[in-house]
Amino acid sequence: MTDRVMKAPFMEEAVESCRYFWEAGWGENHAGNLSYLLSEDEVNTWLSQSNILNSIPIKFDTGGLSGKYFLVTRAGAFFRTIHKHPRKDLGIIRIDDGKLSVLWGFDEGRNRPTSEFPAHMLCHRARLQSDANNKLIMHCHPTHTIAMTFAHETEEQAFTKTMWSLNSECVLVFPEGLGMLPWMVCGEGEIGPATAKKMEQYRVVLWPYHGIFAAGKSFEDTIGLIETVEKNAQVYLLNGGKIQRGISEEQVRKLAEAFQLW
Repeated sequence: MTDRVMKAPFMEEAVESCRYFWEAGWGENHAGNLSYLLSEDEVNTWLSQSNILNSIPIKFDTGGLSGKYFLVTRAGAFFRTIHKHPRKDLGIIRIDDGKLSVLWGFDEGRNRPTSEFPAHMLCHRARLQSDANNKLIMHCHPTHTIAMTFAHETEEQAFTKTMWSLNSECVLVFPEGLGMLPWMVCGEGEIGPATAKKMEQYRVVLWPYHGIFAAGKSFEDTIGLIETVEKNAQVYLLNGGKIQRGISEEQVRKLAEAFQLW
C-alpha cells in the first residue's frame, strides 16, 4: 500500500513542492503546510486499502466537504525533511460527520494534521464555491512578501495596486487582486474563518508579518501565484519601497482589458 501511494503523481508533486519551498527559504523550521483535494478515482487508484487508522474530532463546520479526501501535511512537519519520511509527515484523510478519518500516513495515524487544518478546509470550501476545479491550498513564508508587509501599508487595495504597478505579469496572474488580513493569532482560532472569507474573492491571502495562503487548480498554478507575488515584493524592496515610475492604473486597466480579465 505504502509503495503504491508513494508513486502517485500528487504525492510526488507534494513532496517536491515542500522541498522547493524549503530551498527557496519559504519553509523554515516547521513553517508551511498544504492540503490537496483528492478525487475518488485517485484514492481508489493509489490507496489499495481504506482502513481507518485514526478518527480525530473536528470542531468547525465542514458543510460541503463531507466525504471528500485530502492529502495534508502533519502538525510540526519540516518541509526540509518531508522527502525523507513522507509517511510520517503527510497523511490522506477523509472528512466525515464531525471528524476526520486518517486513511494513510501521519505515522500510522498517531500524528495530527497541521494546526492550520481548519483554515485549509474552510478555504477549500470557499474556493470550491467559486471554482469547482480548485484542488490545492498552500501556506508558506515567502521572505520578501513578509518584508513588504512591514514596508508597505497593509490595506489590501493599496497593496494590490502597488503590486500591479511593478510588473505587467501581476494583473495577468492575479487580476482579482490580493486579500489581506489584519495581524491575527495563527493556528486553529479565528484566523481560519477570516482567511476563508477572503478566499471567496481572492486566490491569494496575505497574513501580515507571517506569510501567505494561496489556492489553485494544481501545484503549478498555486506555486506560480506565490512566486509572482514574492518576485514582485522583492522588486519593490530592491527599489527601497519607493516607486518613482511604474505601470499606471490606466495601463493596468489596458492590460486587463487586452487579456479579457475585466
